[in-house]
Amino acid sequence: MRTLLGIFAASAISATVGAGPATAAQPLPGPTPLADSWFRGPTDLSGYANGDVIDNREVGVGFPAGVEWPVVNATQLLYRTTDSFGRPVTTTTTVLMPDRPWTGPGQRPLLSLQQAMDSLGLACNPSVTLPAGKSQDLAMIAPMLALGYAVVTSDYQGPDMAWIAGHQTAHGVLDGIRAAQRFAPLGLSNAPIVMYGYSGGGHATAWAAELKQSYAPELNVLGAAEGGVPGDLAGLSEKQPTVGFTAWGTLLGLAREYPDQVRPQDYFTPEGIAFAETLTDGCLSDLLAETKGVSLDQYSTVRNILELPSVKQVIEENSLARTEATPSMPLYVFHDTHDTLIPDWGMTGVVREYCRRGVDVEYAAEPGVDHIGAAFTGMPGAYKWLDDRVMGRPTTPNC
Repeated sequence: MRTLLGIFAASAISATVGAGPATAAQPLPGPTPLADSWFRGPTDLSGYANGDVIDNREVGVGFPAGVEWPVVNATQLLYRTTDSFGRPVTTTTTVLMPDRPWTGPGQRPLLSLQQAMDSLGLACNPSVTLPAGKSQDLAMIAPMLALGYAVVTSDYQGPDMAWIAGHQTAHGVLDGIRAAQRFAPLGLSNAPIVMYGYSGGGHATAWAAELKQSYAPELNVLGAAEGGVPGDLAGLSEKQPTVGFTAWGTLLGLAREYPDQVRPQDYFTPEGIAFAETLTDGCLSDLLAETKGVSLDQYSTVRNILELPSVKQVIEENSLARTEATPSMPLYVFHDTHDTLIPDWGMTGVVREYCRRGVDVEYAAEPGVDHIGAAFTGMPGAYKWLDDRVMGRPTTPNC
């Protein structure tokens, strides 16, 4: 089906903008492999099920940079997952175990925390940044570790760092949870699960919540808290300027996952291809700096590359609430009312659709502190809501 869509889309493009390139350009490069061969895993994954652990190792966690953080034990698990098309791939998760017992009811709970990577390079993953003392989200994990929660944080964008590819990220998150529960030495096989993420991490959390029932129905996920989510990716791409790291990240990330449909190399100028190649291994801070004020249009031979039929189709497929897949657990969704990077209307429509389908949703509007500020103002309420799920307290939906 996707191949046919690509053929029809290519025909529509030719009719709209004239003949395509005489010779198909080479795809833009994927991420540079890490020097540490441990991350690569075997080429034959047929003997592993989704979520199976392929390899494991103990690592230290640096906080701050260069200083060991002795209050947790960290284990990295290399595991099998699948990309957006069901093809087997490997990726890594890092499981943090606090040095204190769980004093709440039942088994020690497991928090699946999706960090806001928003990056194109493998070195930006938590499996690399946590041991190196470079993780921007470690301070945000600390409150739940202090309560006695175990934390699993996965390299959910997969081996190609397919930024914003919803199905890939959902599979990476859910199989990371499976891996943490299947690795017996951690003692988490019966742990109740909650999920959290903000911005890009909120996007991964939201997709995991939406696909959990069909992809990993056995997981006991009690609730998911997601903030600053670019839920209506199609609407955001259509209405926002094609300038800056969100535009470049969306295009280049989806090109890695959908190389037959998203082919920016066919519509970039030579200067555009050269510029895109400089972003190949960019982390969030690099991409923010390098793409500031840089539009897709200035490097493209067509007007608004995100509106090309084949690209638009992929963006639509990666927008939430577009299929019958529906979250099967309660949700806590928070978004800032003055968010200029990801406007709240990019998620409120998704919430309304979830409510229409009967999902237990509590929506919290943050008080006008913009995107970055809401990551901090929204976190306490989200963590309290997640802890309430573990403690068995009733939800307070406000659809």
